[in-house]
Amino acid sequence: MTNHEILKHIDDGANFYLCLFGNAEHMETIDTGYYTFVAPKPSQPGITFVFDIRLEHLPVETQREKAAEIRALKMPIWLDLLASDELYKLINGREKVHKQTIDDNDEVYMALLSKEQLPSSKISDDIKIVKVRTAEEFAQWADLTNRLLNGGYPDMHPIFHYPLCQKGLMRCYILYKQEKPAAVAAIMDNKGVDSLEFVATVPELRRMGLAKTVCTQAISDAFQNNAQIITVRAINAAARDLYASLNFKIYNSYI
Repeated sequence: MTNHEILKHIDDGANFYLCLFGNAEHMETIDTGYYTFVAPKPSQPGITFVFDIRLEHLPVETQREKAAEIRALKMPIWLDLLASDELYKLINGREKVHKQTIDDNDEVYMALLSKEQLPSSKISDDIKIVKVRTAEEFAQWADLTNRLLNGGYPDMHPIFHYPLCQKGLMRCYILYKQEKPAAVAAIMDNKGVDSLEFVATVPELRRMGLAKTVCTQAISDAFQNNAQIITVRAINAAARDLYASLNFKIYNSYI
């Protein structure tokens, strides 16, 4: 698999992940023909995001108009890593950086291509990992995930997003330590091109390898389910170090 193909899979993983948020009863997904955005229905809580931006075939002036339209939505934006330099500047207002040198504050884009790259992992007797199957398990996973990653705000709805789990588009995991929920992770499955998402550990149990343990289980299951590649986006140095310990490789320098 070439570096360009891997970057394309990272882009596809991000767009698929964001699209799944809108695939729920309380959410809306709007495809304008030039970009897509998700937002909650009136009076409902939920994530907002613009993604799947498709402007590069348009005349330059129309690109400028649509870029201004996107910015006016005042939503977070995912612009594909493989977007052109010109489109990047229109959307972000600054030059695109190529062959990026990484520092601790940078978001990094990573991928794992083979189960054989996974480090060995031994689970201690006081740890149990549950693959979410029931509505009750999903509600617990969603509540814990929202609390750890979003300050309690329900980006993942404990009821309305459960059908994603039922359909296998999302495979969620809870790690219990001494019978208490301690860490979470999930795999998004876009027809074998998977992404690792929603990784978090309760604050009092961090730096004990629990996130690595639950991620190892999720990744191993994904490869057994015929994943061709697993991608991940690390937003800080701690996340980057975790994924590097799982043998994910950084691809920022190939942008």
